Amino acid sequence: MEFVTIARLEEVPTTEARLFQIDGARVLLTRVRDAVYALQPTCPRRGCDWSGAAVEGDIIRCPRCWCRYSVRTGLNPLTAACHVNQSTAEAHYRHFPEGHAQLYDVRVSGGLVEVSRSPRPFRKVLA
Repeated sequence: MEFVTIARLEEVPTTEARLFQIDGARVLLTRVRDAVYALQPTCPRRGCDWSGAAVEGDIIRCPRCWCRYSVRTGLNPLTAACHVNQSTAEAHYRHFPEGHAQLYDVRVSGGLVEVSRSPRPFRKVLA
């Protein structure tokens, strides 16, 4: 997996999400406590730009269409509880992609935030 350095840790906000881009890579970064999360730069429901979106706890709220997603799991909290296992969740989100946001792997090293160039495969997080 290829990672690209996209920001310094102190540039990543804790109460909102901010768009970062470098060499064609565009991701939305935010921090929840000590963890940094990277998501797709637009809302899955309507394609709204997420830069500046409020983050409360681990939930990001689209500033335009008000849809909510977990920055930790990528799931819409309204549909996250509907599936009891991975196979039913995969089938649902394959047909309803607005139910989850793409997540990217993140690593922090020496005060720099590195993000994978491609999104991680969808996995339902049950906790």
